[in-house]
Amino acid sequence: MNPKVVLWIARKDLMVELRSRHTLSFMLLFSSLSVVFFARIAGGYVGLAPGIAPGYLWLVFLFTGMLGMGRAFLREKEAGTLDALRAMPVSAAEILAGKALYNFLLLFGVQCVVFPLFLVFMDLPVRGSLSLAFAVLTLSNLSFVVLSSAVSTLVLGARAREVLLPVLLMPLLFPLLVLSVSALNRVLSEGAGVLDIESELRLLFAYTGVSSVIALLTSEAALQE
Repeated sequence: MNPKVVLWIARKDLMVELRSRHTLSFMLLFSSLSVVFFARIAGGYVGLAPGIAPGYLWLVFLFTGMLGMGRAFLREKEAGTLDALRAMPVSAAEILAGKALYNFLLLFGVQCVVFPLFLVFMDLPVRGSLSLAFAVLTLSNLSFVVLSSAVSTLVLGARAREVLLPVLLMPLLFPLLVLSVSALNRVLSEGAGVLDIESELRLLFAYTGVSSVIALLTSEAALQE
């Protein structure tokens, strides 16, 4: 795999997105409104039971990601440029990696806005390190992006792809959600450090690595018409 090609694909998609700003604006608007909604509905419960806050935070990223992650491939499909991209001397693995990098940059931008908003609006009592919690969330979102990008290629040609994507993705995301919510809960609510959540971090790294390898190995078959 050529890293320059991966960066070129991600840069191309970012340039297109920055010109239109449709997907990023939608993701930021939806996630911000979700934070305000959860703060209004469940803010009092979070004050009484801070351990439920990571679950609410992950719901925001889950819904936002599912609505926005598939656009990287769908835009190419609708414009008819995916076939042209496949005709270039570019492997399917490089296309998938470039799209995943683009999706991660979008979701990371959303994370940089939503995470502080969530802490402020939910009035969450934080006992641990915010930087560690942000790092755990970043690692979890990376795995989320890899899985969602890979599954997006599988449903690209389906008529009901908007319905199929969450149905196929949710079972794959379940271990990730459990690990991430557990780690975030221990950091934010219990003041846990890196050594305290070492087992969760190891499993998150392993899950991200295995997901990435499987996605790259199956990318050629997934992108075939």
